[in-house]
Amino acid sequence: GMGGVGKTTLLTQINNKLSNNLIGYDVVIWVVVSKDHTIEKVQEKIGEKVGSFKCVVEEYKLRCESYRYFSNFEQKKFVLLMDDVWERVDLIKVGIPVPNQDNVSKLIFTTRFLEVCGKMEAQEKIEVKCLRKDEAWELFEKKVGEETLDSHPDTWGLAKQVAVKCGGLPFALKVLG
Repeated sequence: GMGGVGKTTLLTQINNKLSNNLIGYDVVIWVVVSKDHTIEKVQEKIGEKVGSFKCVVEEYKLRCESYRYFSNFEQKKFVLLMDDVWERVDLIKVGIPVPNQDNVSKLIFTTRFLEVCGKMEAQEKIEVKCLRKDEAWELFEKKVGEETLDSHPDTWGLAKQVAVKCGGLPFALKVLG
């Protein structure tokens, strides 16, 4: 989905739910990948999340020197949440075993681009769309507040115009509300 539509918010909710109840997983790892990512940056962020002091890739496997958590991803069930993916991330080069039915691990990622889903071999794609006009107005009204809307006779009309200009993007509605 497009920027501001709520992909990161949804991923945050998934992260919070899983972090509070691991339901058979050893760890939940959140990584913001972004447009200018490098394999090393992704590895470093993963290492930080699992409490590692130093992570290195040996034979395309991420090995972390750590006394606090674990040193071998192949033996762990994990959920890897990658936010803001702009291009294919080669998990093998990162050193993470590709999630599959055998290792029961999961990869959930957000992207603006449908073709990234194909390149990442996503099993399931969920498009996050803009809010409908009535949903957008409801969110905007909630953020602005009734007291503000009632403060002047012209406020309701102006608020409706602003909400329409936001095009159903939750982020814009929240910022301007």
